[in-house]
Amino acid sequence: MSNNALQTIINARLPGKEGLWQIHLLDGKISAIDAQSGVMPVTENSLDAEQGLVLPPFVEPHIHLDTTQTAGQPNWNQSGTLFEGIERWAERKALLTHDDVKQRAWQTLKWQIANGIQHVRTHVDVSDATLTALKAMLEVKQEVAPWIDLQIVAFPQEGILSYPNGEALLEEALRLGADVVGAIPHFEFTREYGVESLHKTFALAQKYDRLIDVHCDEIDDETVALCRNRCSPGAP
Repeated sequence: MSNNALQTIINARLPGKEGLWQIHLLDGKISAIDAQSGVMPVTENSLDAEQGLVLPPFVEPHIHLDTTQTAGQPNWNQSGTLFEGIERWAERKALLTHDDVKQRAWQTLKWQIANGIQHVRTHVDVSDATLTALKAMLEVKQEVAPWIDLQIVAFPQEGILSYPNGEALLEEALRLGADVVGAIPHFEFTREYGVESLHKTFALAQKYDRLIDVHCDEIDDETVALCRNRCSPGAP
């Protein structure tokens, strides 16, 4: 049954409410919620919640759907570190195809839909001269729209200034339809590049009226981890 054909969800339980409830829908959105006097029979345009608990949809605020289900392809991250993980992804990125990206992204989105997730923000690597993953994910965004509100972050995985034509690729991704400007300042070649990359991120966001989502505060440095643990409450 399509979202628009469904008119009522019946025999539902609500958080903090006694008894059963029916949820009325109009054009796929909740229009009213009414109490039931008892269990109602299923009709052609209704869905039986079977006295299950109905909750607001969940949100996935950070995922990389272009990299999903690629562990070990073509090689495993043997060290388990962030930076080797990025290296392994660069190897896999060279093998990407349009259909490959769509198939993996769709499979993961189906799992999310089945678990009640309705809003997803995905980062998509635009450190790629062909923007293969971005173009595929823009198609997926339209296709999955009846079930999930999908936001796409143009993510410069290998840097805005450190990757050849990185800034131009990031801007092209925004022109094509990416919703959010991404950045990864700590991965740029120098601190100065990192600072400048943030200035460019904010400038592009203002130019194209986009949101901003920056990868930051992530590092494998064991000294930093030791300092954090030593300063944590209860540390010896």
